[in-house]
Amino acid sequence: MTAQPPAEEPMTYVVEIDLPDGGLPTFRDWYANVHAPHLYEAGFTTCTSYRAVRGRLGIVDVYQAPGWSVFESPAFARYRRVAAADPHLPPFMVGLASIRTPYVGVPGGGAAEPLAADWLTVLRFEGADGALEAVAAWLQGGGQPLLAGWGIERARLLTRTRPAPTGTSAHPSAALLLESRRDPGDGLPGGAPAVLRHAPGPHFTGSRLYPWPDDAALQDGPNR
Repeated sequence: MTAQPPAEEPMTYVVEIDLPDGGLPTFRDWYANVHAPHLYEAGFTTCTSYRAVRGRLGIVDVYQAPGWSVFESPAFARYRRVAAADPHLPPFMVGLASIRTPYVGVPGGGAAEPLAADWLTVLRFEGADGALEAVAAWLQGGGQPLLAGWGIERARLLTRTRPAPTGTSAHPSAALLLESRRDPGDGLPGGAPAVLRHAPGPHFTGSRLYPWPDDAALQDGPNR
């Protein structure tokens, strides 16, 4: 019997950038009409973008793929060639600094589900010395319902994997992605592990650019 290769771990790839003043409309059109289609062709299964309400950088893009092999595929190599010669790339994107962090999900952390939240919060923390396991145990032992009462529809617990072939990151080793329909506001509900409540910021909270970037109903404050 031929041994089967081990199953890949679904990957969540987070890319952060800061746009120049007035650059958002141009970026939004390019992302939707050029960049995201290219990435789908490269093998990513989800391509979505969030505009910061709070956070250090103005834009957080989240991409999902079946596994690390997406970076090693002929389709991704073709994408890189196409992207390098993209005639539609906004001039201000050339040489723009970015932070690129690939993650895999912690078992039971929900990382494989397609991401389609209207609002996204990213909490980053150092997962060493049992901290990652403590957050995982909290989520499985009552944290998920507690977050749901705070307006969070899904929480994804992630840990960093290998450095991306297209850029670098100095973020801590773990992240918790919180998905909601409205701005959840600052902070976390009582009972959250100290490693989350006291994680060094700045964290990120933002609303999805597509398909309703400026819907007033999605900008009406905390969902509590």
